[in-house]
Amino acid sequence: MIQLVTVASVLSQVQPAQSIKTDNDASVDQWAQRLSVSREQLLAAVAEVGDSIAAVRRHLAK
Repeated sequence: MIQLVTVASVLSQVQPAQSIKTDNDASVDQWAQRLSVSREQLLAAVAEVGDSIAAVRRHLAK
């Protein structure tokens, strides 16, 4: 059976990532690219401030 749903109902169920998963190489590479830093810089920032995306962004902006 086909069920029709609205786009809004689907989007309301999607939660954006709140943390950087350092145990996943693809995730680390993606976040390094998105934040325009090297993989090593990203991992160093996560080691210093934790895996919160917001905290890492603030740290890298300094």
